[in-house]
Amino acid sequence: MNKIAVVVVLSVLLLVNGFGGTTSSTAWADASEVKVVLNGQVLKSDQYSAYPNGSTVMLPLREASSVLKYQTTYQKSTDTITLSGVKQKIEYKVGNDYITINDKEKRDFKDNVVFRKEHLYVPLSFFTSAGLVTSYNAEANLVEVYAPEVTASVIAGLLSTGQFQELENRFFSDEMKRSLSTTGLQKYWADFTARAGTYHGIKSTESIQKEDQMSIQCLLGFAVTDASLEFVLNKSGKIVELKGNLPSI
Repeated sequence: MNKIAVVVVLSVLLLVNGFGGTTSSTAWADASEVKVVLNGQVLKSDQYSAYPNGSTVMLPLREASSVLKYQTTYQKSTDTITLSGVKQKIEYKVGNDYITINDKEKRDFKDNVVFRKEHLYVPLSFFTSAGLVTSYNAEANLVEVYAPEVTASVIAGLLSTGQFQELENRFFSDEMKRSLSTTGLQKYWADFTARAGTYHGIKSTESIQKEDQMSIQCLLGFAVTDASLEFVLNKSGKIVELKGNLPSI
C-alpha cells in the first residue's frame, strides 16, 4: 500500500519543447474531438489535442502537465522527463512502460506512449499511475483528471451545501447508489453536523492507491470538532465506499 501526501498549492510550470527520444508509434486517430477537463479547467483544443486510441485517450503531456501545475524538465543524456510538484516527483524514461515516484517507487501504466511531430502523448493511465483521479466517458467523449485533494474538496463541498443528488450523479458508482440513497446520504451528513457543528473546510488530505482503487482520507474542520471522512474510488473515479469517523465530543 503506497501513500502519497498531496497539497493544494503546486508549483508553477515551466515546460520544455521537444522531449526527444524515440518510442513505438501508433497511427494518429482521425476521430471526434475529446474534451479534457483537468482540475476543473478545460484543456485547450489545438494542433496537440487529445484523441481516443482504442479503449483509452492519449493526452499531450506538456499541455496536460501545465494545467495540472507540474514543473517539467527533460534530461537529454538519460532521455528522462521529470514532472515536479511540491510533494511529488514523477520520472519517466522514454521507452519504459512505468513511471518512478519520488525516486523509489515504480508504477506501471497501460498502453504505449506515442510521439507525433516530436510531441509526446501519454495514455490516461499515465496520470492514473501518478495518483490522480481519472475517468473516461467514451459515450460523452469526456476525460476528467483531478488531483485527490481537488476531488475531496468538490465532494465535501457538495455535501456541505446539500447537493446530495448532484453528488450521487457525479461521483457514485452503481453499487454505491444501491447501498446509499440520496435520503440516506442526507441523513449521513446531518448526523455529522448535528454533533460536529458548522462545516468550515478541509484541513488535510491524503490518498492511498492500491491496484484499481484509490482511498482519499480527509480531515474535516467543524465548529465543534474535527472529523475524518474517507471515500474509496474505483478506476473510473466513482465512489464505491464512504466512511466517516466523528470523535466523541
